[in-house]
Amino acid sequence: MSNSARSSRGSSTQVQTKIDVLSQENSPLLVSDGPVLPDYNLGSVSAGGKLDKRPPPDMNFYFCTSWVLFLEGLSGISGLAVSYFYKNTLHVDPALLTTVSSLTNLPWTCKPIYGFISDAFPIGGYRRKPYLFIAGVMGFGSWVAMSLLVNGVWSGFTCMLIGSTAIAIANVISEAIIVERSKGEPQEFASHLQSVVWGAASIGGLIASFLSGYLLKFMSDRQVFLLVSILPLSLIMLAFFTPDKKVTDRGSAEHERGQMRQKMQQLYRTVMMPEIFYPTAFIFILNATPSTGSAWFFFYSSKPPLGLGFSAEFLGSINVVGSVFNLAGVIFFQAFLKKMAFRPILIWGTIVSTALGLSNLILVFHWNRAYGIPDWFFCLGESAIQSVVGWVATMPIIVMASRLCPDGMEGTMYALIMSVNNLGGIVGSQVGAVLCTYLGVSATNLDNFWLLVFISNASSILPLLLIGWVPAGDPGLVEKLAEDDEERN
Repeated sequence: MSNSARSSRGSSTQVQTKIDVLSQENSPLLVSDGPVLPDYNLGSVSAGGKLDKRPPPDMNFYFCTSWVLFLEGLSGISGLAVSYFYKNTLHVDPALLTTVSSLTNLPWTCKPIYGFISDAFPIGGYRRKPYLFIAGVMGFGSWVAMSLLVNGVWSGFTCMLIGSTAIAIANVISEAIIVERSKGEPQEFASHLQSVVWGAASIGGLIASFLSGYLLKFMSDRQVFLLVSILPLSLIMLAFFTPDKKVTDRGSAEHERGQMRQKMQQLYRTVMMPEIFYPTAFIFILNATPSTGSAWFFFYSSKPPLGLGFSAEFLGSINVVGSVFNLAGVIFFQAFLKKMAFRPILIWGTIVSTALGLSNLILVFHWNRAYGIPDWFFCLGESAIQSVVGWVATMPIIVMASRLCPDGMEGTMYALIMSVNNLGGIVGSQVGAVLCTYLGVSATNLDNFWLLVFISNASSILPLLLIGWVPAGDPGLVEKLAEDDEERN
């Protein structure tokens, strides 16, 4: 998501265990002709060559792959509970909460590594089932500990980091199964599979958006953590009937491990190509500008006159509106903008998103009240509009990432580019946390919050100075890589 959208809309609603910039991992449903490339790993477990025609996937295949992404979306139930726990129980300031929350997303920058490990190091002859089981155990244990044992900031961070790693591993396993099944099939078939699983993720995200605030009406934050711990248990049961062909040839895994050095060298050469390096660097910089982080949560939830005094249930309602209009943004892009060049959409999307982000100063200074506009109405409207614009500005990044992938390295390169995108968001959150501390914004002092909002949104337009790094049209890297390989040979 564009940084101004991330700092004004996404961060204002809640601090999740997975921040908005990672929303490519649980993005709304991408329609069939959209960019639905798999985010996978450094290796392939297929024997190579053209595969024979196979029967269509059965219900077990659809259930196992869809459930993992549904669970990924549903895990957002803990988002508001985590924010309230850190604010009211551990008494942290916005800067520290932003730091902790963003760092828990580091596991999502390492997804290619998880994929390679599961390919190269089968357990008991299986590449998928054991790792799904391990992810379930990790997720269950981390949230139980979060509920019963955590009494400090960094112990809580450790638990959330482990829980985030568990979901990331499960995500990789699910997409690995999809990639394997898509081998040798037409693009329409692969798009169909991706649409199904991302649809499940969207449904899970919508449910989580509602429940994250509603549950806090009659449950404590620790009770919500205990409830969330039940979700990863389903991964343990899912592991027993997940599609996974047993590896009988030990040489296959040994060959995969032996190829790691060669694959890493090939990946490095590819990334350093100007056609890939500069657009990827632009994606990183676009997300690395400062964000307001958790300061919005403190402003929304703190009682007047410090903040607006919104209830947890209403914050959940803002999340629901945002989730619904995220989907509207994707549909709008697919209907009207999918054939446009990257640069104009990025330029105007960033400019409009920045302007909308700056409009939040109206809420901060309560100017809306002078015109009879209630705070709650302004917030819901802003969430809806910013979600649409934010996703319109985000979709070119997803499309560009998919088009930068050379033939034969689609999954690896896409995963790497999106990991760079995610890392940029984490850096932006950390810069925002430093700025928050410098401005003296704390749980009891929001006097300079308006300045944090202004700087975070105004700086989002600076990366447009490097818009020349973005290809004007289709990157078309397949042919160039083929020429480079021919020259080296």
